[in-house]
This record gives sequence, structure tokens and C-alpha cells, in this order.
Amino acid sequence: MMNVKKVILAASVILASVCFAQAQNLPIDAETKKVLYQETVEIDSLTKDVLAERAKIWMTQFYKSDKLDMNDVANSRIMKEGYFIIKLTYDYKYKSENNVSYMITIASKEGKYRYSITDFKFYNIKSGPKTVVPLETAYAKMNTQNKGEANTQIPKEIATLVEDLKKFMSTGLIKNKDDW
Repeated sequence: MMNVKKVILAASVILASVCFAQAQNLPIDAETKKVLYQETVEIDSLTKDVLAERAKIWMTQFYKSDKLDMNDVANSRIMKEGYFIIKLTYDYKYKSENNVSYMITIASKEGKYRYSITDFKFYNIKSGPKTVVPLETAYAKMNTQNKGEANTQIPKEIATLVEDLKKFMSTGLIKNKDDW
């Protein structure tokens, strides 16, 4: 009987450490201490101007708006605010919808571009946008379950966005929803 208790205790410790390790999923920039998704993608065959134009077309298509938050033509940099919704559990059974907004910047140079996704903000939709806080602040206050949910949903949303961006930047083709 004592061995069973030891096995259960060991399994509990391992499970808790795995859950804690998962709670460290969001990439934090060492300098700013903010969540940051960033990558430089090389496409040697394309000029800075072509990449800048594709980035602009992608943003207007992806965000369904031709309004940019910044369009620095001289430095081939554009910025746009975006958002997505994640669902977090509260009281162990209910789900709350939460808005996660961010700023995406795409900078182009000869044969490469870099995207940076940062300045994440968070608020519970029922509470309203007046309750917005930096994602890092909200994350620090989340319980273990919510951190796990955020660590699953936020990277998934960003991965979908990045995949769409990379496909468009490399091909210049807009994904057709009816294409099968």
C-alpha cells in the first residue's frame, strides 16, 4: 500500500512540474519583458519593394481593412493592430471570452522581411475594453488552468496568422476559401 502512495505522489509531482513548465510558454523578450513573436524570413529572389508591397496587400486582406496604423514607405515598414478571442475557464466550468489585441510590424529589406508581433493587450469582453491591461499583467494574475489555456490558444492563433503571412509573402497569392 505504501508503494502505491509513493507512485501516486511521484506522478502528482511530475504532473505539477509539467503543468508549471507549460505555464512558461509565451515567448518573452529579454529586453522589454513583453511577449514577442518575431522572425526574419529570407526570400532571396524578391526585392525590398516587392516584399513591402506584398506585406501591405497581405495586411489589407488578412485584416479586411486598408487602414494601416503606420506606413513608413521610406523604411519599408508597416504596422497594424489586430486581435483575436480566447476562451478561459472560470469557476471550473464556465467559459469567458477574452479579447487579445496586438501590434504587428512587417519590415522589408532586400531578400528578406521581418515580422514582429508585440504590445499584447488583454480584457474580458463582458467587462469591456475599459478594463484592458497588458497581456503580461493579465497572465501574471491568471490561475494555472487559465495560463495553460492561454498557452495553448495564443500560440495557436499566432501560428495561424504567421502561416498565412508566410504563404502570401512567398507566393503573392491570396488563399481562396473555396479552393479545394
